[in-house]
Amino acid sequence: MVSLEELEKLFEDGYRVVTSYPILNHTPQEIHGFISFFKTELSLQEALHPSNRNKNVVVLSHIPTGHQVEVLTSDQAILNRINKRIEYQNEPIGMAIRAQCLALGGRSTYGGVSHLDRLVESLDGLWGWEFKLGDAVGAFNVFIKLDQTDREYGELVREKLLLLLDCLAIIQNVGFYIKQFSCTFRPRIGLYCFAGMREEMLRPVTPEEINNIEAILSFDKERLAARGLNQSYLENCMPSRLSMLWAATEHVFRSKSEPLLTKDEINQILESAKNVESLKNDPDRLDKLKNAISDPGRVFLKGRNRIMAENMARIMNISEESAYSKVSKASKLRGKNVHQLSDDWDALREAEKFLQEALLSYLKRRK
Repeated sequence: MVSLEELEKLFEDGYRVVTSYPILNHTPQEIHGFISFFKTELSLQEALHPSNRNKNVVVLSHIPTGHQVEVLTSDQAILNRINKRIEYQNEPIGMAIRAQCLALGGRSTYGGVSHLDRLVESLDGLWGWEFKLGDAVGAFNVFIKLDQTDREYGELVREKLLLLLDCLAIIQNVGFYIKQFSCTFRPRIGLYCFAGMREEMLRPVTPEEINNIEAILSFDKERLAARGLNQSYLENCMPSRLSMLWAATEHVFRSKSEPLLTKDEINQILESAKNVESLKNDPDRLDKLKNAISDPGRVFLKGRNRIMAENMARIMNISEESAYSKVSKASKLRGKNVHQLSDDWDALREAEKFLQEALLSYLKRRK
């Protein structure tokens, strides 16, 4: 038991509140886990004693030394002060950013492995940022502390980092990529953490999946679907991923377009065109008109996207209108990013997910 004065002295000496744990709200198993995790002097037997069931276990830690103090109390004045201290400690005073970056590829597809020791050392301290080598070859981390608490400012920092990587790509003739960008608030007192990259142990391939591999290898469309998915997984740039998926999806789901006009209709249009004063003496333009209206890829009864959507709807068990809407969006995004650099990341991810599901559904149905 401590007094309010003793508690204030602990705060002045650099102790922070780690947790305030109400014993009554937890089972004996949970309390045992709490005691084991914090290595408290309080035993399970003491915590479960009837005289302590309505109390809180408050754990304070001295940041520089790690020394721990425990307070077992039901004093409401003490608990109110603890809660106010927790609010004070957790108040954001800025943000912290960690960007995990990779050096990938180069001006040709035959680039080797890039060792970044000297490059990272030369960058450390630039703009007040901390640059450190990553755990893997060709990887490095950038740590940035900001006094701002506006997440939009964090996006401005991300853009500045991207521009730096663009410049480094020109200088080094090597591609640089942000693999993960984490932004978290920095509390007034205490620790903060970043989300790391996911790691997983890949499971073994089953005998059934081995048989499916044989089936995939036996058919052109199945091979193209698998190749498109694999190549999209390898790409790090969202527009490139979408382009790979679109190429495979179009090959798998597109069928021959039906012409809008019959041969007789085309001939009648051409005969009428010959009577147009500006065209009748211009065989070159008449010939181009004939080629245009005769090509079902240019003048069609049903467009490419509509045909793909109908075929995809049957495979994915969704409505044709829903499929058509998503195919059209994916087509526009793919075309847009062929001609200009954009940052439509959310829309690109949505389109990517839809095309992936379409190809995976096709492969699943063809097993």
